[in-house]
Amino acid sequence: MKNNKVSNTRPYFTLGLTLASIILPIAYSGTINAYGQSPTVTNATTMNNATKQQHTPLTLDNMVISKHIPLTGQLANGDYKLLMDLTPFATTVQGHSHIAMKVPCSDDGSPKVTIVSGMAPKLNTLNIGKAINNGTLNGKNLDLSNKGKSCLYRAELPNGITDIALVNTSNGTLKFNEGAYSVSISVHGTAVQPMAAASNQTAAAPSS
Repeated sequence: MKNNKVSNTRPYFTLGLTLASIILPIAYSGTINAYGQSPTVTNATTMNNATKQQHTPLTLDNMVISKHIPLTGQLANGDYKLLMDLTPFATTVQGHSHIAMKVPCSDDGSPKVTIVSGMAPKLNTLNIGKAINNGTLNGKNLDLSNKGKSCLYRAELPNGITDIALVNTSNGTLKFNEGAYSVSISVHGTAVQPMAAASNQTAAAPSS
Protein backbone atom coordinates (compact mmCIF):
# COMPACT_ATOMS: atom_id res chain seq x y z
CA MET A 1 0.00 0.00 0.00
CA LYS A 2 2.81 2.40 0.82
CA ASN A 3 4.59 1.87 -2.48
CA ASN A 4 1.35 2.40 -4.40
CA LYS A 5 0.78 5.80 -2.74
CA VAL A 6 4.25 7.01 -3.65
CA SER A 7 3.88 5.78 -7.22
CA ASN A 8 0.48 7.46 -7.68
CA THR A 9 1.55 10.78 -6.16
CA ARG A 10 4.84 11.29 -8.01
CA PRO A 11 3.35 12.17 -11.47
CA TYR A 12 1.16 14.91 -9.94
CA PHE A 13 4.06 16.29 -7.92
CA THR A 14 6.30 16.36 -11.02
CA LEU A 15 3.54 18.03 -13.03
CA GLY A 16 3.13 20.64 -10.28
CA LEU A 17 6.82 21.55 -10.37
CA THR A 18 6.75 21.79 -14.16
CA LEU A 19 3.70 24.09 -14.26
CA ALA A 20 4.97 26.30 -11.44
CA SER A 21 8.32 26.86 -13.18
CA ILE A 22 6.74 28.27 -16.36
CA ILE A 23 5.87 31.94 -16.89
CA LEU A 24 3.62 32.54 -19.85
CA PRO A 25 3.49 36.20 -20.94
CA ILE A 26 0.70 36.58 -23.50
CA ALA A 27 0.42 39.80 -25.55
CA TYR A 28 -2.27 40.45 -28.11
CA SER A 29 -4.52 43.29 -29.24
CA GLY A 30 -2.77 45.75 -26.89
CA THR A 31 -3.44 43.54 -23.80
CA ILE A 32 -0.82 41.96 -21.56
CA ASN A 33 -1.59 39.13 -19.12
CA ALA A 34 1.20 38.36 -16.64
CA TYR A 35 1.11 35.09 -14.68
CA GLY A 36 2.99 34.81 -11.40
CA GLN A 37 5.24 31.99 -10.14
CA SER A 38 5.09 30.32 -6.72
CA PRO A 39 8.57 30.21 -5.10
CA THR A 40 7.97 26.76 -3.55
CA VAL A 41 5.57 23.96 -4.45
CA THR A 42 5.08 21.26 -1.80
CA ASN A 43 1.77 19.72 -2.78
CA ALA A 44 -1.17 19.95 -5.18
CA THR A 45 -2.99 22.50 -2.95
CA THR A 46 0.00 24.89 -3.06
CA MET A 47 0.15 24.49 -6.84
CA ASN A 48 -3.52 25.43 -7.21
CA ASN A 49 -3.09 28.52 -5.02
CA ALA A 50 -0.05 29.62 -7.04
CA THR A 51 -2.04 29.29 -10.27
CA LYS A 52 -4.79 31.54 -8.89
CA GLN A 53 -2.36 34.28 -7.83
CA GLN A 54 -2.05 36.39 -10.98
CA HIS A 55 -1.09 39.99 -11.63
CA THR A 56 -3.87 42.31 -12.72
CA PRO A 57 -4.01 42.35 -16.56
CA LEU A 58 -3.06 45.71 -18.07
CA THR A 59 -4.31 47.51 -21.15
CA LEU A 60 -1.68 49.46 -23.09
CA ASP A 61 -2.74 52.48 -25.14
CA ASN A 62 -0.16 53.92 -27.51
CA MET A 63 -0.08 57.47 -28.86
CA VAL A 64 2.08 58.91 -31.64
CA ILE A 65 1.68 62.64 -32.20
CA SER A 66 3.54 65.39 -34.05
CA LYS A 67 2.58 68.99 -33.43
CA HIS A 68 3.79 72.32 -34.85
CA ILE A 69 3.31 75.25 -32.44
CA PRO A 70 3.72 78.81 -33.77
CA LEU A 71 5.01 81.22 -31.11
CA THR A 72 3.02 84.45 -31.03
CA GLY A 73 2.54 87.42 -28.73
CA GLN A 74 4.93 88.38 -25.95
CA LEU A 75 6.54 86.51 -23.08
CA ALA A 76 7.93 88.32 -20.04
CA ASN A 77 11.23 87.36 -18.46
CA GLY A 78 10.74 84.28 -16.28
CA ASP A 79 7.29 83.56 -17.68
CA TYR A 80 6.48 80.36 -19.58
CA LYS A 81 4.29 78.92 -22.32
CA LEU A 82 2.87 75.44 -21.80
CA LEU A 83 3.53 73.64 -25.08
CA MET A 84 2.07 70.19 -24.43
CA ASP A 85 0.37 68.15 -21.71
CA LEU A 86 0.36 64.44 -22.57
CA THR A 87 -1.56 63.20 -19.51
CA PRO A 88 -2.56 60.34 -19.13
CA PHE A 89 0.19 59.39 -21.59
CA ALA A 90 3.92 59.65 -20.94
CA THR A 91 6.83 59.54 -23.38
CA THR A 92 8.24 56.07 -23.99
CA VAL A 93 10.71 54.31 -26.30
CA GLN A 94 14.11 55.97 -26.11
CA GLY A 95 14.87 58.13 -29.15
CA HIS A 96 11.27 58.23 -30.43
CA SER A 97 10.36 61.66 -28.99
CA HIS A 98 12.08 64.92 -29.84
CA ILE A 99 11.67 68.68 -30.02
CA ALA A 100 12.89 71.18 -32.61
CA MET A 101 12.50 74.94 -32.33
CA LYS A 102 13.36 78.19 -34.01
CA VAL A 103 13.57 80.79 -31.24
CA PRO A 104 15.26 84.12 -30.41
CA CYS A 105 18.99 83.77 -29.68
CA SER A 106 21.94 85.89 -28.60
CA ASP A 107 24.90 86.96 -30.70
CA ASP A 108 26.87 83.92 -29.49
CA GLY A 109 24.10 81.54 -30.59
CA SER A 110 22.77 80.76 -27.11
CA PRO A 111 18.96 80.59 -26.88
CA LYS A 112 16.96 83.24 -25.02
CA VAL A 113 14.50 80.56 -23.97
CA THR A 114 14.80 77.10 -22.51
CA ILE A 115 12.66 73.98 -22.49
CA VAL A 116 11.57 72.33 -19.26
CA SER A 117 9.91 68.92 -19.08
CA GLY A 118 8.78 66.31 -16.58
CA MET A 119 5.63 65.54 -14.63
CA ALA A 120 4.25 68.83 -13.32
CA PRO A 121 5.00 70.26 -10.88
CA LYS A 122 8.35 68.39 -10.97
CA LEU A 123 10.19 69.72 -14.04
CA ASN A 124 13.77 69.66 -15.26
CA THR A 125 15.66 71.81 -17.75
CA LEU A 126 16.22 70.08 -21.08
CA ASN A 127 19.65 70.36 -22.70
CA ILE A 128 18.79 71.59 -26.20
CA GLY A 129 22.41 71.77 -27.31
CA LYS A 130 24.02 74.36 -29.57
CA ALA A 131 22.47 76.24 -32.46
CA ILE A 132 22.31 74.31 -35.73
CA ASN A 133 23.92 76.61 -38.29
CA ASN A 134 24.59 74.74 -41.50
CA GLY A 135 22.14 72.93 -43.76
CA THR A 136 21.60 72.32 -47.45
CA LEU A 137 18.80 73.04 -49.89
CA ASN A 138 18.94 71.32 -53.27
CA GLY A 139 22.60 70.57 -52.63
CA LYS A 140 23.47 74.19 -51.84
CA ASN A 141 24.50 75.54 -48.43
CA LEU A 142 21.73 77.02 -46.31
CA ASP A 143 22.06 79.02 -43.09
CA LEU A 144 19.58 77.62 -40.57
CA SER A 145 20.43 80.07 -37.79
CA ASN A 146 20.92 83.82 -37.73
CA LYS A 147 22.83 84.52 -34.53
CA GLY A 148 21.56 87.55 -32.68
CA LYS A 149 18.07 87.07 -34.09
CA SER A 150 16.82 83.47 -34.45
CA CYS A 151 18.48 80.07 -34.11
CA LEU A 152 17.47 76.45 -34.70
CA TYR A 153 17.80 73.84 -31.94
CA ARG A 154 16.89 70.17 -31.72
CA ALA A 155 16.95 67.69 -28.82
CA GLU A 156 15.56 64.34 -27.74
CA LEU A 157 12.88 64.31 -25.06
CA PRO A 158 13.46 62.02 -22.06
CA ASN A 159 11.23 59.07 -21.25
CA GLY A 160 8.53 59.31 -18.62
CA ILE A 161 7.48 62.95 -19.10
CA THR A 162 3.97 64.33 -19.46
CA ASP A 163 4.51 68.12 -19.58
CA ILE A 164 6.63 70.34 -21.84
CA ALA A 165 6.97 74.11 -21.45
CA LEU A 166 9.04 76.96 -22.89
CA VAL A 167 10.52 79.47 -20.41
CA ASN A 168 11.84 82.96 -21.15
CA THR A 169 15.36 83.01 -19.69
CA SER A 170 16.42 86.32 -21.27
CA ASN A 171 16.72 89.63 -19.40
CA GLY A 172 13.64 91.15 -21.06
CA THR A 173 10.33 90.55 -22.75
CA LEU A 174 10.44 88.48 -25.93
CA LYS A 175 8.27 89.54 -28.87
CA PHE A 176 7.58 86.47 -30.96
CA ASN A 177 5.61 88.37 -33.61
CA GLU A 178 8.84 89.94 -34.84
CA GLY A 179 10.11 86.63 -36.23
CA ALA A 180 8.79 83.37 -37.63
CA TYR A 181 9.38 81.54 -34.36
CA SER A 182 7.90 78.10 -33.70
CA VAL A 183 8.31 74.80 -31.89
CA SER A 184 7.74 71.30 -33.30
CA ILE A 185 7.25 68.31 -31.00
CA SER A 186 7.03 64.63 -31.95
CA VAL A 187 6.07 62.17 -29.23
CA HIS A 188 5.65 58.42 -28.84
CA GLY A 189 3.71 57.89 -25.61
CA THR A 190 2.06 55.08 -23.72
CA ALA A 191 -0.71 55.00 -21.13
CA VAL A 192 -1.01 51.96 -18.86
CA GLN A 193 -4.28 51.19 -17.07
CA PRO A 194 -5.34 48.06 -15.15
CA MET A 195 -8.27 46.34 -16.85
CA ALA A 196 -9.95 45.78 -13.49
CA ALA A 197 -9.92 49.51 -12.77
CA ALA A 198 -11.24 50.28 -16.24
CA SER A 199 -14.06 47.77 -15.77
CA ASN A 200 -15.00 49.28 -12.41
CA GLN A 201 -15.11 52.76 -13.92
CA THR A 202 -17.36 51.52 -16.72
CA ALA A 203 -19.67 49.77 -14.28
CA ALA A 204 -19.87 52.86 -12.09
CA ALA A 205 -20.79 55.16 -14.97
CA PRO A 206 -24.49 56.17 -14.90
CA SER A 207 -26.62 54.73 -17.68
CA SER A 208 -28.18 57.18 -20.09
